[in-house]
Amino acid sequence: MRRPRAIPSDGTTRVFISATSKDLGTVRELVKQALLTMGCMPIEQTNFPPDYRSVREMIEEKVAGCEAVIHIVGTRYGAEPDPSTLPEGAVRRSYTQMEADIARELGKKLYLIVCSEDFPYDEALAESEELQGLQRAYRAEIAKGEILWTDVTDREELGRKVRELQFELEKLKSKIGQSQRRVAVSLAILLVLLGGIGAGIWWWLPGVVKKEVGFDRGRAREQLVADIKATAQKKIAQAGDDWRKTIEIEKWRDQQLADMDRFLDRIQQTFDAGEATESYRKATELLSTSGASEAQAYLEARSTQRNSLIEAQAARRDREEGELRKLLQEELLAASLLKTQFQFDDAEAKYRQVVEKGGAWAEARNILATFLIERGEVIDPRLGNAKLREALELCRGTLAFTSRETAPQDWATTQNNLGRVLRALGARASGEQSAQYLQQSMAAFRAALDVRTREKLPQDWAATQNNLGVVLSDLGDQASGEQGAQYLQQSMTAYRAALEVCTRERLPKDWAMTQMNLGVVLHVLGRRASGEQGAQYLQKAMAAYRAGLEVYTREELLQDWGMTL
Repeated sequence: MRRPRAIPSDGTTRVFISATSKDLGTVRELVKQALLTMGCMPIEQTNFPPDYRSVREMIEEKVAGCEAVIHIVGTRYGAEPDPSTLPEGAVRRSYTQMEADIARELGKKLYLIVCSEDFPYDEALAESEELQGLQRAYRAEIAKGEILWTDVTDREELGRKVRELQFELEKLKSKIGQSQRRVAVSLAILLVLLGGIGAGIWWWLPGVVKKEVGFDRGRAREQLVADIKATAQKKIAQAGDDWRKTIEIEKWRDQQLADMDRFLDRIQQTFDAGEATESYRKATELLSTSGASEAQAYLEARSTQRNSLIEAQAARRDREEGELRKLLQEELLAASLLKTQFQFDDAEAKYRQVVEKGGAWAEARNILATFLIERGEVIDPRLGNAKLREALELCRGTLAFTSRETAPQDWATTQNNLGRVLRALGARASGEQSAQYLQQSMAAFRAALDVRTREKLPQDWAATQNNLGVVLSDLGDQASGEQGAQYLQQSMTAYRAALEVCTRERLPKDWAMTQMNLGVVLHVLGRRASGEQGAQYLQKAMAAYRAGLEVYTREELLQDWGMTL
């Protein structure tokens, strides 16, 4: 008998996904995305010849080239080879069942996931009683077998079980070309150490020196504001008579200024979590004293050494996940500093590298999604729509392996981002498609508010209330009559809720933005109403606009000031 030919290993962990397609097609896609996020290569077999022998050879070759098989068992038997081609005495097996049998025969790591009978399967035509009986027998065979299996009742639980395999799969990955990788990693670390000592910069390695470098938030903010405004002015001068480019730059400048405190919050959180390396501390010190360009140049000068260590840490992620993320936090900081200097392509490339190395790290994926949303809203719509669609897929992928139970704040952030990108796509679409996007956006924001409560996360709660108000206002614009009025009233309620936390004293920019948004919805209500009620709405809209102008001065945020006028 011909032995199956294994695919030569390139250091990537290949995992075969075994599941019926008609009832578990979306589940296969969920598992595939989770594996890609883990840095594994998903392998599938979807086309089969009718002859048993040809099928077996095909499956053997595919499975032989994999390190593991994830076998998902539902209630559907699925397709099978022509029974007349079976050897005498052979048991009937579906293609999917054969994949698991072959994995056992080849000694592959086999993970069995059994979906309950009430699992939310994809819709498919019912099978014959004969095939249903064969599948029931197979499920009973698994239950009595020696190979451990896990039972799941819904997609979220299944996704969680797949994510729990990450460390197991990483251990498999570490065995692929282990001796070669050990030599390569050792050489990389040795070169880093020798190069660092020779240049007198060995001190930057995490944990070697305990000297404290403080983060002066106030000075950093002043420096960043000055840098962003100066860079924007320079870019506007370079744009010349290109008014479209000038508007894009102004939008991005205002967006950067509005996002300033969130960026600084993230730096502070890195310090508070003990994830700031010496290089991170030094870069933030330079940010406070010399500006974003100096801080970014400092990090860039150490990027080669840092990336060598990131590669080494990634190879040992199951033991040193914390150290890896500390290094990746430096890369996130470098990317954010590039963004403040309008070096968007370089910033995006760094964000993508962090997501690639960070695996299932939801924080990094959420930061990249936020960046893509911001860019998509500002740049030319033809290019911006592609960024928005990518952000949409990124958010959905993150939700596939980030559960509300295990990581509630990351989950809520992803839901908020999902709401933002769906709202942006809804604003650019028309008709029924626009309404669908906006309805989904509203649902995502409401989901985020289940975790972002006023008591536990007041600032996040207020921001999400504002976002919810925006999408409700959009829905109110689209709808007419009583339905439209209800949306607008709900929008007004959401904005007023946000203003209970976003006070002028604590968060002046957010307060002003919410006042402006409130003014818009009051204006629409005023135009739709009549008589005294309409006049009252318009009076309140004027008051909200004027309140916003108290913060949105012409000198501070020119574009928002002009929009309010």
